[in-house]
Amino acid sequence: MKILLAAPSVDTCYEYVSALGLMNLHLIGKELGCDMELIDLSTYSYKKGLAQILSRQYDLIGISCNFTNAAPYCMRYAKDIKEKYPDTIVISGGNHATLAPEDLLLNSYDYIIYGEGEASFKEFLHRHLNKQSVKDLKGLYYLEDGKIVKNPPREPIEDLDTLPFNDYSEFNLKPYFKWAKMRYINIETSRGCIYNCAFCATVKMWGHRYRHKSPKRILDEFKVAKRNGCDFVFLCDDDTAIDEQNLRNLCELLIKEKIILPWGTTIGSRSVRDESTLDLMAQSGCVKINICIESANPRILKEYRKPYAIEDNRRMCANLLKKGIVVHNHGIIGFPNETFRETLKTYFYLIKTSPIWHISILEPRPGTDYWENWDKKGDFSQYRLFGKANVILSRRKYSNYLIYRLFALYYFLNPRRIWNALFHKNKAVRYSYWIQYYVAYRTIKANFLSSFRN
Repeated sequence: MKILLAAPSVDTCYEYVSALGLMNLHLIGKELGCDMELIDLSTYSYKKGLAQILSRQYDLIGISCNFTNAAPYCMRYAKDIKEKYPDTIVISGGNHATLAPEDLLLNSYDYIIYGEGEASFKEFLHRHLNKQSVKDLKGLYYLEDGKIVKNPPREPIEDLDTLPFNDYSEFNLKPYFKWAKMRYINIETSRGCIYNCAFCATVKMWGHRYRHKSPKRILDEFKVAKRNGCDFVFLCDDDTAIDEQNLRNLCELLIKEKIILPWGTTIGSRSVRDESTLDLMAQSGCVKINICIESANPRILKEYRKPYAIEDNRRMCANLLKKGIVVHNHGIIGFPNETFRETLKTYFYLIKTSPIWHISILEPRPGTDYWENWDKKGDFSQYRLFGKANVILSRRKYSNYLIYRLFALYYFLNPRRIWNALFHKNKAVRYSYWIQYYVAYRTIKANFLSSFRN
């Protein structure tokens, strides 16, 4: 069975990093004896990406649809694939596919594997290889008589150590290394979240129950990174410190085994209770932490259902900086009735607490409270605006946009940030500053091209 897995073209890309989920599926297909191919089209134009897909005939093509601004491309791929190869099975998965399946199923996709996909994908392939029906497969959407059928959900994978172990021997990482100007990989160490923030769809995608890999398994993945000569490892979790003891055990193992690589991750403001955990993180190589306070206004934090307080964030940022760990703080503006003063308060708070920070404008992302009430669902021209600070729910649309751009200018023209983005002695820290400039460039470029198209 010839199978192609593809990460689609997308207008904006926060980082150009390997698609861990697709790599898992590639390894699963390989174990079952399938002829597997994986391509990353995220930096390609649609035309170039389509030519790559159509260059060979496959039995099955899987296109991930994580980002809403990639969804219009995903829908076009399926139609064009079916036009040339009508018998090819086209499937999808990922955040947008899971939470807005009608966008894809009504545009030529045969199936969507929703939520956590590895176990469902494995059974999906096993049944096809044995010429068995998949219509009762858990974790599957499909179309029947013009109506979307949603099968019961797949049980979450309890032991994440059972996921395929990726030593990257199957994949070419050179394009990613060249792009980042250093050897950099992501590692997933956990899934699920115990919180339920109003703007986030993590719980809808991965479930409420927090699950994590064992410290030994993560250590083995760090060893792979070291063998690959990596300069930086990012643990791409929503909050790596929800199980603080597991994080401590990992840090102690890294120190004991002398696998000290620069690494970073995201943690919640209240997740680390013992300050000595931060010492262990620094000793084990941690150089950067993302903190997501979202707003400096208690009223809005309550609306967002954030489980942290302003003081929790201030204390965490101060403690991390004291340990020599760079803080990257994240905020959101554009809550529907947010005042001008509240917006400014968030900006000034981020400036005060962290050397690297960025602001997003609140978007109605699929699976969130705001998606349900958004009146432009299904308008694919609106989907293209996602990820570029152009979808604004607030009544103060123009002032929000103006403030966003003015503070971006303030951020990017800061001489110290420019210096760190170009010359910081630590490659990982330099990258952490540089990537902000890259995101701004891609956003401006996408906005310009969008205006030109219109």
